[in-house]
Amino acid sequence: MDKSENRTLIVRIICVLLSVSLWLYVSTVENPLRTYELRNVPVELINENSLTDSKFAIANKQQFTVDLKLEGSSSEILKVKKEDFRVIADMSAYALKNGENTIPVQIVSYPENIDIKNNGFLGIKVNLEELVEKKFTIKSKVKVNYKDHIYEKEQTISPKMVTVIGGKSSVEKISEAILTGEEKDIDKNKESEYGIKFVDSSGNEVNNIKSDIETAKLSTVVTNGKIIPINLKTKGVIPQGFILEGYELSKNSINILGDSQNLDKMESIDTEVVDVSSLQADSEMDVKLILPEGISVENGENTINVKFKVIKEKTTTKNLVCNVHYNNLNEAFSLDSSNSTINVTLTGTQAALDKISSEKINVILDLANVKEEGTFNYTPLATLIEGDNVTISDVGSVNIVVKKKG
Repeated sequence: MDKSENRTLIVRIICVLLSVSLWLYVSTVENPLRTYELRNVPVELINENSLTDSKFAIANKQQFTVDLKLEGSSSEILKVKKEDFRVIADMSAYALKNGENTIPVQIVSYPENIDIKNNGFLGIKVNLEELVEKKFTIKSKVKVNYKDHIYEKEQTISPKMVTVIGGKSSVEKISEAILTGEEKDIDKNKESEYGIKFVDSSGNEVNNIKSDIETAKLSTVVTNGKIIPINLKTKGVIPQGFILEGYELSKNSINILGDSQNLDKMESIDTEVVDVSSLQADSEMDVKLILPEGISVENGENTINVKFKVIKEKTTTKNLVCNVHYNNLNEAFSLDSSNSTINVTLTGTQAALDKISSEKINVILDLANVKEEGTFNYTPLATLIEGDNVTISDVGSVNIVVKKKG
């Protein structure tokens, strides 16, 4: 940097110092009058209770403010703060209406040596709406965490109802009155007090309302729990021709609640007895659980759903070689030749057919109508001595030769 640039910089610094000195002199020594606009000075609403008496409420209540034009010496103006002014609006001094109301304000205190120069009317605009009242049932949204094998038996809220009063637009936003908070590692009965919040359908808190109570007590009663298997009880036999392939429970185990002494006695839990003797197709039904005294089920689920898988048993055939019995041949004749056995065909389910042997089939040929010699072909009568769900579907024929006795 050369000498000429040094001189220029020095001159500039000197000019700045002279300007500051002049300003300080004028401000402190001469102390001239000056004007200043103080913006957003809070307005205090007084006698708001008169609105309730008139069945009104302030819609979308906010902090009301005014702008003040001030005049005073420079030293006084420099010290001015919003907190130095008390500005009020008396809500009981004027006839009010639904909708927008212009309320005059009064400046009741301000700093000495300061003049307020606002010309004309100074006021605030307040929107009023109908004051309404509504009751809500208090619900718990408290997050409760229990220790292992400890379960909630009952929760109660006291008091159950809360009354809200406020502007119609605010009250109509309320969807629920709720208790919020968190309880951790609960292992015994507990009672806690929570503040009541009012929320809209999106869960946002609704303000600008009042309620007759601010808190409610949440009482939690706990009990012990144990998970045990479910035992389906049945009676009867599936109808002949059908097979019960199995069943499916909506749950195979369940969490039971009770005191330790009762829980220790429980290893499984039975259902009411289901009669399967009428099942001829897939079936579904709700079945009650048999709960001993002192035992309950978590969430009050005292029934389970059972799906039975039933199919119709397929039929098949079976051939048996059976002995033929010849009866009632006239004494004047004799059998010169005859078949001693024939084939008998049975139809039925495989399980039923497996139980049938040739000894359980009577095959008889009645010869009472034979009146002469000759060769004949007959189909004997076959009957089943015993065998459910089995029928004789075919019987073979026999050839006989009948001759007169010499």
